[in-house]
Parts: sequence; C-alpha cells; structure tokens
Amino acid sequence: MSLRHALLALLEAEPMSGYSLAKFFDQSVAYVWHAPHSQIYPELRRMEQAGMITGRSEARGTFATKRIYSLTDDGRAELARWVEELSPLPRERDAAYLKSSYFEYGDYASARKHFEAHRAHHEEQRRRWEAHVKQLENRDTDLLRIRLAQAPEHLRKQVVAYKVHVYHGLIERAKQEVRWALAGLRMVDELEAETVAARPAPAGTPRKAVERTKSAGPPTRVSRRHEPPRR
Repeated sequence: MSLRHALLALLEAEPMSGYSLAKFFDQSVAYVWHAPHSQIYPELRRMEQAGMITGRSEARGTFATKRIYSLTDDGRAELARWVEELSPLPRERDAAYLKSSYFEYGDYASARKHFEAHRAHHEEQRRRWEAHVKQLENRDTDLLRIRLAQAPEHLRKQVVAYKVHVYHGLIERAKQEVRWALAGLRMVDELEAETVAARPAPAGTPRKAVERTKSAGPPTRVSRRHEPPRR
C-alpha cells in the first residue's frame, strides 16, 4: 500500500498526468521506495475506482489525449490517516546478509567479489543521497518548489526538514554498510592468510622455511584496497 500513499502525496502537490507522476516519482519517492512505472498506472486506476482520485481527459497534441489526476477529499483523508498511523517495522529480510552467512561454501575470491559489490553499491547510494540532500537544502527540486509555493509560510521549514532528515538517515545507513563490507574484506584476507599458514608444505621444503612461514601468521596490516575511501 505504500505505493498508493506515495502517489497520493505527489498528487497533493498539484494535479498531474500519469507521465508527470512517474517523472516526479523517479525524482523523489524512488529514492526511498522503488517501484517500476508498470506498477504506477494500474494503481492509479485502482485509486480512481476507490474514489481517492478523479481523472479527466485533456488533449495532447492534435489527436492524442492524456488523463489528469486530482486528489479528492477521500484521498486527502486517506493520506492523513496513513501519516498518523504507526506502521509496523518490517522483519529482517536481506539477501546479501543471508548469502554472506554461507560464504564458506564458496572460495575466498567469491567472498571478496560479494563484499566489494556491496561496498560499491552503498558508496554510490551514499553519493546520490548526499547530492539530493544538497538539492533539498537549497530548495532546488521541481516538486519541492511546487510544494513550497502552496504551503503556508509557517509550514515551509517542516516541508524541507523532514525530507532532509530522511536522507540523512539513509546516508548514515549507507556508511554503515560500507564499513561492514570493508570489515568483511579484511576478514577474508585474514582467513585466507590463516589457511595458507596452516597448509602442509610441499614435500622437500626445508624445515626452516616451513617454520618461517608458519610463524609469520596472518598479515598485520590490511591491503590499501580495503581501507575506507579518503574524502
């Protein structure tokens, strides 16, 4: 149901066509709630049938038409009810963490590949969210400008502050995921070094060479590629 309420929130700003809704969705809601466009249009039809929105046809070019959707009083009431309602927090369901629990069934190279992909993904998310925070703080998105133009003066600070707070939380979560992935890469290095140290030496290896290898133990420092990026 979160998609429905996100669409209601978008339409609260102003009436929009399905195309405009999808565009604004990608520029705002999609950062915190992913949904393909193929889900948006059927949901709009269901919302119209439920009386939460109304649609009217307008000319688009010479022969085509487009449907403009507006929020109804029932839609505003549902949006207010949803915001007031305390939503239950979801149970853990993380595919990356689940798979990481069983990396012993693969090799060290595979574990490194997964941890590195996890790190890269969350680094990219952090960069996107930090850029979006700057836009919000500068009041520099199309949708935010529409909302602020319609909001009473005493509510404008709230409109920005709540959204910025959401993205600050996502940024901190992304940083933690990056730290977790880097710790995983360091752990794999240590596990592999211990495995190599415990492996029997080939036949004919001088005794002193074997003792030197085993006494060395795991490396005392981590490869530079696993250090957090310098900023």
